[in-house]
Amino acid sequence: MAVHLLSYLKEQFTPAVVDQLSNELNETPAGTLKAINGVVPTLLGGLTRQIQSTGGASSMIAFFDKQEYESTPLEMSQSVGESPADAEKSQAGNAFINHIFGDNLTRTIELISVYSTTKAQSVLSIMTQTGTVLMGVLGRQEQDKGLTAESLKTLLLGQASEFRQALPGGLDGVGSLLGFDELVTPTGPETEVQGMDNLSGTVVNPNIPKSAEGDRRNENKRWLRWAYIAIAVLIAVLLVQKCSQNQNGVDGISTDSTARVESNAVEDTSAATKQSIREANGQVSDSTAPGPLGIRDSTAIK
Repeated sequence: MAVHLLSYLKEQFTPAVVDQLSNELNETPAGTLKAINGVVPTLLGGLTRQIQSTGGASSMIAFFDKQEYESTPLEMSQSVGESPADAEKSQAGNAFINHIFGDNLTRTIELISVYSTTKAQSVLSIMTQTGTVLMGVLGRQEQDKGLTAESLKTLLLGQASEFRQALPGGLDGVGSLLGFDELVTPTGPETEVQGMDNLSGTVVNPNIPKSAEGDRRNENKRWLRWAYIAIAVLIAVLLVQKCSQNQNGVDGISTDSTARVESNAVEDTSAATKQSIREANGQVSDSTAPGPLGIRDSTAIK
């Protein structure tokens, strides 16, 4: 069957996680657990109501596409106990729940706070962290597996009735505020997104049906990745080539490293060599004598 989102999120809150959350939020474990039981179905039901609205599914896919997921946790145990340095994760989770609930967020938080006898800020923190995990699960599928607006809608509607039924009785006000009466799973045969061969396996890598759009997007990403690698290699080659050229220390002009300057100490100045040079140039006397080339010996001029 398709991944069961309600069970997946509830299973994140192990006794150890609940105790840690309680300490962080300065709440009782009982109150924290009650808030969790209200937050999870509210979050999933609110998301489903969002994608049921006109353009809601496409808007949610566009939201997922703008996020970065390298450091987004997939489990609550990776989220609780972290320092405020993870403000970027918290900010993304806040943006996600605001996208889902809009103007109803504050009132929703207040209702769960009253129901669970916990502070509103504690409820907001639980919802933000839970939302961050849910966003990480679905967002990775949108970016890596080609999850589309239609398949997201089918996935959530396939479990809509369960989200509504999981809402605690003391939160009827939340159900009325968000229109949970509309959370009804369509009747009929299983869709391909809910089928046995889809969204099975792990949450990190479920088998979500890919769309042509998703395949095209992934192909473009692969092409760009290889283009960036090729450009980086070319730049590295040019830098190495540039650095390998010899330059003098004054004006940076390249010089021939194989050139050799022969010192005067080893220059051949023998009489025979000088005579050979004079004969080769048409001179019969010392080339340092004044006069035209070849007849610089003034005493030889008649």
